[in-house]
Amino acid sequence: MEFLVDGYNVIRYSEIFSAVSLEQQRNKLIDFILRFNPQGKNKITVVFDCKSSNPYEPDSWTTTTIKGIKTIFSEGQKSADDVIVEYVETSQRPYNIVVVTNDKGIYRRIGGKGAKKMSVAEFIYNRAKEENTVNNIVRIKKKDDFSAISRELSDLWLKDDNVEEKNKSKKKDKNSDTEFDITSELSDLWLKKDK
Repeated sequence: MEFLVDGYNVIRYSEIFSAVSLEQQRNKLIDFILRFNPQGKNKITVVFDCKSSNPYEPDSWTTTTIKGIKTIFSEGQKSADDVIVEYVETSQRPYNIVVVTNDKGIYRRIGGKGAKKMSVAEFIYNRAKEENTVNNIVRIKKKDDFSAISRELSDLWLKDDNVEEKNKSKKKDKNSDTEFDITSELSDLWLKKDK
């Protein structure tokens, strides 16, 4: 698996990458990747715009490494978006690529190519390292940070279900020949929740 990161899209997403110059912002992103390893044991490539104002400069890209991280800079009039799409299109195994961006235009352009998509938030806040792919979108399973709240809400919900079951059985016993009124059943539950 290889993570292909839309560099400036990630940088603009969070203030943790803010700095005076673009170079400092890029370095903050690279340092973040080195420190937190959000891609796990997978390869990672970060793509940045470096569009030239010279319309005669050839459209291509340059690959380099910054602090050991593979980095691509677009050249000429080619944008980072164009590089990401071309990278996916020319890959022999696009289904092994996870594109990290919030850019819906990139999502549309790579939609049928087989590459997976991951939001910037999922990439930045990825701590669990457990991947789950649904509909070609990588979702990260997060640890149960709110498990106590979830259990409490679950208990309340189940308690309400038990109350509802008891009420149904009481009504059936009273009116075994007739159907019970669902409106009164719901209003009873509603009133009990307010108490």
